[in-house]
Amino acid sequence: MNLSGSSIEVLSDLVVNRLAIMSIGDQDDLREKIALKRALNELKGSEEAMGSTGLPDIPRRGRRRKVGSAESL
Repeated sequence: MNLSGSSIEVLSDLVVNRLAIMSIGDQDDLREKIALKRALNELKGSEEAMGSTGLPDIPRRGRRRKVGSAESL
């Protein structure tokens, strides 16, 4: 799907605004923040977005990670 430059700019601004107002309260919030950062990288056309973004993968099973240590993302 091709998007115009103005559409990409609007979507990018929406993602940045959402990231600015987010507060991390649980694992779901952390997953959403990571997904938004990946989406922003893709919108900016970053080559890293196609591979590893350097953001940690949050496991869905097993022992839960502490949210406070990953909040600095």
